[in-house]
Amino acid sequence: MRALSTALLVLVTAAAGLLPAVAAMRMSTAADEAAAYALSLRTPVLPSPEDADTLVGGPGTAAPSVPLLRAERVPEVLWRASQRHIIGREMTAFSADWPQPHCLAIWIDGEEMYSSDTEPVIPASVQKLVTAAAALAVADPDEQMVTQVLTDAEVSDGELDGTVWVVGGGDPLIMTQSYADSHRRQPQLRTPMEDLADQIVGLGVESLRGQLIADESRYDTTRFPETWPQRYINRLHSGPLSALSLNDGITGFTHALTAAEQPARWFVSTLADLLRVRGVAVDADLVVSTVPSGMTEIARLTSPPMIEIIQQMLRESDNTTAELMLREIGLRSAGEGSTAAGATAAARIMSEILPSQPPPTVLDGSGLDRGNLLTCSFLAALIDRLGTESAVLAGLPVAARTGTLSHRFGEHPVAGRLHAKTGLLTGVNSLAGFIETDSGTVVFAQILNNVPADSRLGLELQESLAGQLLRYPVGDRDALRGLVRGTA
Repeated sequence: MRALSTALLVLVTAAAGLLPAVAAMRMSTAADEAAAYALSLRTPVLPSPEDADTLVGGPGTAAPSVPLLRAERVPEVLWRASQRHIIGREMTAFSADWPQPHCLAIWIDGEEMYSSDTEPVIPASVQKLVTAAAALAVADPDEQMVTQVLTDAEVSDGELDGTVWVVGGGDPLIMTQSYADSHRRQPQLRTPMEDLADQIVGLGVESLRGQLIADESRYDTTRFPETWPQRYINRLHSGPLSALSLNDGITGFTHALTAAEQPARWFVSTLADLLRVRGVAVDADLVVSTVPSGMTEIARLTSPPMIEIIQQMLRESDNTTAELMLREIGLRSAGEGSTAAGATAAARIMSEILPSQPPPTVLDGSGLDRGNLLTCSFLAALIDRLGTESAVLAGLPVAARTGTLSHRFGEHPVAGRLHAKTGLLTGVNSLAGFIETDSGTVVFAQILNNVPADSRLGLELQESLAGQLLRYPVGDRDALRGLVRGTA
């Protein structure tokens, strides 16, 4: 092993010594430069681990059956070195005038090719990638969230006279048809509220008397993250949070948004109204309380699968869904459905998933809190770890096609090729995801802080970066292999 380490050191030192000469070369294109750089570094490399037993001193072997240094392993190593060299030089110059602080990280084929990280920065809504990954670390992708209707009474001659509980399961997507239709982008993924009323009517219920009780005890009843400024609440960047949530806790949405003071009570009130529309006589007190044990289930709503909820959260940058997901993470990880518990759990989960990266600072699930901090290297590593072909990243908005990117990059060459989570706060622009280029897939994360307010600078820098990334990887990989081998 000591000989192995020494040989690797020799290889790295030799490569580093050639950098000044290569940097001075005048090439007609970046691809030519990449090839020349790779050839300048051409030096045998160590055998792979499967060849280790054939080295001198290996188990049961007196003499090597292959050379200690093997030229046939050169092309891939040198190709990666050429990418780091060219991309690093170009991106250092390309980002020199960006607002400070900022960061940029670029990964290709599972390896970081460039990073400008110095300190963690404010991520804005790309923070939702952390929430997504943490949620899928504690929940099965196919799992569904369940809202139950329980009772201690029976339906007799069409009458349900007793106590009926509606127990929230944390489903963030329960919506009425009218609320779903009010959204600009269609169709909206939802759990239809009307289905719950239809199920109760299907039991033969013609009248409902007694009490209709809302149970939102799965999560705490703090309506918004306590670290948020009041202006976020006034502008309803998220609806009031509840484990029994309907229409994001929004009661009025035709002219201006208005929020429910008691989201769970409003849920059962709306249920009563839907039953009346269906011909059921409802004369029940509306109460918020916790269901006792021993009740019988008579109806239920099941959410879309968890993976689809996560995809919707990323595609639409849904703040309410993100905040409820963070509380679910806290419940499953620490037994406490609160923002604080979820934030602590999400940070810990990220440290376990990416132990070599600086852990993020997590204060909320949506990225609205300006106390959230992370590096671009962490974010790009997370995207690479999730996998560009994974179900979770299938939820990323696509340039000029879907979600928060549906109206952007329409005339840009990355239209349909760029898959990325967007982020926007006052003074913050962020974009993180991947681009399908002609020669490969490039994973990237870009975060700009201190962007001038009321300017398009951040958006313009995102557009110029996307165009630059379309050029990578540099050169023809297979041709480079042949070139290197041909000169061996």
